[in-house]
Parts: sequence; C-alpha cells; structure tokens
Amino acid sequence: MARDIDIDIDELERFIYVLQEFQDVTSDKFKAVQNDWNRCDESWEGDSKKRFTKDFEETCDRVQRTLESGEDALEWLRKYRAILKDFESSY
Repeated sequence: MARDIDIDIDELERFIYVLQEFQDVTSDKFKAVQNDWNRCDESWEGDSKKRFTKDFEETCDRVQRTLESGEDALEWLRKYRAILKDFESSY
C-alpha cells in the first residue's frame, strides 16, 4: 500500500541504513582525527599552530553541527517510516 502514497518503504529503509552508516563512520573517523590532533597539539608551537588551531576548531564545529543535523534527520526519517508502516498496515 505504501506505493499508493508514492513511497517505497524498502528504499527509505535502505537510505536510513546508509545515512546511519555514514554518520557512524564519519563520527568515528573524526574522533580519530581529533585524537591525533590532541597528540600533535602537545608538541607543536608557534604562529602556524595558532592559525591551524583556529581553522581546525572551526572545522570541528562544522562537522559536529553536520553530524547533529544528520542525527535529527535520522530521527525524523525513522518516525516517518513508522507512520508509513502504520498507514500501510491499516489499508
């Protein structure tokens, strides 16, 4: 019945899975980069470090906001999927 409302639930579920996978991988990789930076931060000094640190912190902020937006999207998509399944089972 979901096709009657022009939604392919299987495709939606695949997209949710892929987005979750992307979120997990990106989060894990970025944590690793942050850990590497923390080790490097202890030994690096000078103006170039200050410039890089500023840029890196801005990048960290952007990545974190992107990951949070992805989590919000996943929550919404999961709710949407549940609504579609309820609708499908009702008809």
